[in-house]
Amino acid sequence: MISMIINFHEHPGEDVDERMRIDGIDLSVLLPVGSENLTRAIRMSEKGSGRYVPFFWVASLDRIDEACRDLESYVNEKGVLGVKFQPLIQHFFPDDQRLYPFYERCRELSIPVLFHTGVVAFRQELGIPHLAKFGYTIPGIDQIAHEFPDLKVVIAHMGGNYHYEALILTQKHENVYMDTAYLHFFCERMLPRIEPVEMIEHAVKIVGSEKILYGGEGTTPTVIRSSGLSSREKMNILGENARKLLRLSQS
Repeated sequence: MISMIINFHEHPGEDVDERMRIDGIDLSVLLPVGSENLTRAIRMSEKGSGRYVPFFWVASLDRIDEACRDLESYVNEKGVLGVKFQPLIQHFFPDDQRLYPFYERCRELSIPVLFHTGVVAFRQELGIPHLAKFGYTIPGIDQIAHEFPDLKVVIAHMGGNYHYEALILTQKHENVYMDTAYLHFFCERMLPRIEPVEMIEHAVKIVGSEKILYGGEGTTPTVIRSSGLSSREKMNILGENARKLLRLSQS
């Protein structure tokens, strides 16, 4: 019996509530891209009757001390439970030394960090060019997972076009997880073509269902429900893993 469905990969927007209703989502993690989007995520969370969990956004790697202070305030006062990074437009690699004090603060606050991983077909976002080299987060995530073993790290999109390397990192490190968001984009570009459900089932065989988080962006809960996974594995992916990672009480 799946008691709570948590979408670990959603973005603030007007249509979120309707998608949640259609897909039967109980709670969505709001991942901001940009400071204005962070403000929107906070506002949605404040008005959302407990249906939204906002994540934090680092405005500038050159003002990390300020980001550390802001993060603690947002966690304590605004309900932030994690951090979203989008290296494609923030133009950094995860093992950038400027971020190490920030990772330490995340560790102290017991909140996870999520990295977009993979190259997408957008030319720019927020007026900033998407630079493909920063989509290759795998070596940097490996480094920080090793140096910060108590920091929970989420690889978005199951690694995207770096899926197999992401599987290895998730298997290698106890503190590394993957989400299932936007899999159709990457799957339909693979040759031979595979379906998102096949990618998820294969990942469970390699890393176990406890390391995979349900994320939307086109991946609906039906993809998980229709899989050949066991009831327990489906429950883990659709909500239980996220509940534990976010340290939420059982409903």
